[in-house]
Amino acid sequence: MVRGIYTAAMGMLVDWFRLDSTANNLANVDTVGYKKDVPTFSVYNERHVYSSLNKKVPIGNLPYSVVVDRVYVDATDGTLQYTGNPLDLAIVGDGYFSVLRQNEILYTRAGNFKLDAEGFIVNADGFRLLDVNNEPIRFEEGFSIDEEGYVRDEAGNVLSRIAVYSFASQQNLRKIGYTLFSPTEESGPAVLAENFRILPGHVELSNVNAVAELVKMVELQRHFEITQKIVLAEDEMLAKLFSQLATLR
Repeated sequence: MVRGIYTAAMGMLVDWFRLDSTANNLANVDTVGYKKDVPTFSVYNERHVYSSLNKKVPIGNLPYSVVVDRVYVDATDGTLQYTGNPLDLAIVGDGYFSVLRQNEILYTRAGNFKLDAEGFIVNADGFRLLDVNNEPIRFEEGFSIDEEGYVRDEAGNVLSRIAVYSFASQQNLRKIGYTLFSPTEESGPAVLAENFRILPGHVELSNVNAVAELVKMVELQRHFEITQKIVLAEDEMLAKLFSQLATLR
């Protein structure tokens, strides 16, 4: 009975975490360049189950407890939206822009850029966009950006090239905030990408499917309610049992 309460309570904790993750995804459905979170779980308490006919024949393991293992990044592309703003940039193919946050280089698919007071291209947080030499990129009136990431002046002269990096395993990038990422040992280091195009005047929207996330949220809420009822029922049974044991004394 106690184990039943424990198992149900662990199920509630898992549901709670998944609900929180789903709610966060839904909250960022309109965030440019957002990649949804996918939590995974691992079993840490199992019991061997044997056949009822032959107690020596194992038929599998029954998990009693699960914990959050890690949260992966769903790296699938979001829908591209045309804006007409020459500083809005979208990457077609694998790749991430690099931006400088203080002394740290971070990576992002969010291409809703603008200019800071000094004329450098910055992201929504004010972090400067970097070129292939890890230098900030200045952009003036009349400049343009082509599909290969080259920044050109009015005469068509190449001034710099926007850096686009790829990773061996995008799913294992570490998310910082909502749209920034840093590499991990599992993701591999950032390397200059080769197969990509940059579309000026476009942004990549969030890859969250609002309908699918809403359906998932309803399912999780119902499952949470069921496990909650199990906990309450088991608790009432225990209370009744203890009360009866007390009368026997």
